[in-house]
This record gives sequence, C-alpha cells and structure tokens, in this order.
Amino acid sequence: MTFKVQVVTVTESGEEVVRDVACVERQELTPASLGLAIADSKAILQGLQEVVVEWQMRTYLDTQRHCPHCGKLRQSKGGHHTVFRTVFGDLPVESPRFTHCPCQEQATASFSPLAALLPERTTPELLYLETKWASLASYGITVKLLQDVLPFDEPLEAVTIRNHLCTLAERLEEELGEEQGRL
Repeated sequence: MTFKVQVVTVTESGEEVVRDVACVERQELTPASLGLAIADSKAILQGLQEVVVEWQMRTYLDTQRHCPHCGKLRQSKGGHHTVFRTVFGDLPVESPRFTHCPCQEQATASFSPLAALLPERTTPELLYLETKWASLASYGITVKLLQDVLPFDEPLEAVTIRNHLCTLAERLEEELGEEQGRL
C-alpha cells in the first residue's frame, strides 16, 4: 500500500497549487511497519517545511522588489545560495541582492532582503531548543538529542551549539544593559 502526502497551497487569488511532499509505502502489517516511523515523520515534516518556506520567501521577496519610498522596481544584482536552519531541517534558499533605489541616500549600493530579515539564519525556535538542552546537558549530548528527534540531514557539531549559546547569551546581556546596584 502506498500513502502519498501532498500539500495544497491556496493563494490569495484562490488558486490551488498541489505539491507532493512524501510517499510512505507499507507491505504487510508487522509491529515495525505499523503507522509512521520516525524517518517517515521527519521526511513529511521536512517536505512540508520546504513548501511553506518557499511560499513565504517568494511572497516576502515580492514585497521587497519595489522601493518603499517611490515604488520604483529595484534591479536585481544577482544572488547567492544560503541555508536557513529550522527545527525541521536545513533549508537551502536563493537569497537575491537588489540595488538600492537612487531616490534615497544609502550607505551601500545593494542589499540582501533575506540577510536583513534573518541575519542569524537560524530560527528562534531552534536556538531555543539548542540553548535549553545545552543548559541541561553537554554540547555533545545536545547534538545527539537534536539529531535523534529533529530531521537534520547534515551532521550537527557541538561547537555550533556552543557558538549559538554564547551568541544568544551576549545578546541577552546587551538587552539587559548595565546592572543596577540594589539599594
């Protein structure tokens, strides 16, 4: 028996776009073949995440194509591939660069809207899980936990967890500001 998992995206105009995200095959019923396996669920979540992010990125980038001041279409200056890390796996995306409109003075000639919106390239939810688990266990154990539970394709390194934890701690310290003495 074959189970096909599809995502139907309904655009603002009401158009429906169907995309296959996963296929699960089962033959005879055994304790091991009952329901979904962890690998099946990870593949389904990864596929769903790719569809959602693709539409979100496309919609966001469409809003960035025009200058917010004069409405003129910004020129594309190429792009590069980047990877965003989420709890459902790494997502490769195309990150375009646009030239700034000459109607306003800018410090640079071009910019990347995705780099400005998502500078850390890691979702807050994943950073939360990494820092929470790293505060309870060693970085190495945290890596093993994340890889067992979350659908990561690429190996995760303990140093990545440590770096994310330190970066987050520094940001929180900056947000707190100078400590005030108690009276």
